[in-house]
Amino acid sequence: MEGIFFTSEPLILIMISLITVLLIVLGRKLETPYLSIIVVAYGLGLLVYHTIRLNSAPMDSNLSPFYFSIAVDLVMLFLGFITYLWIDDMYAKNKNQKSYSDALSWFWDKL
Repeated sequence: MEGIFFTSEPLILIMISLITVLLIVLGRKLETPYLSIIVVAYGLGLLVYHTIRLNSAPMDSNLSPFYFSIAVDLVMLFLGFITYLWIDDMYAKNKNQKSYSDALSWFWDKL
């Protein structure tokens, strides 16, 4: 399994987490939801990459790094999507525009 980019490695997991947090904080400060799309894009890209590599891996090898990497990719994808909806809602309220979706208003009202 040489040459495979695993997000299950601690250093890579920390780097991806820091990049994700920085993009979310920067997107919130600048009030632009487009930075969250970057999080969604690399989450989706890594998910597709790890799924393809999982399918081509030999069945007798240890598959747990693949599964953990796919789980991390799904968390990043979910986090980016929720962040996009959140920042888009903030942007729309500040500009008095209609947001993309107000589907999470029940969640924001409880906070």
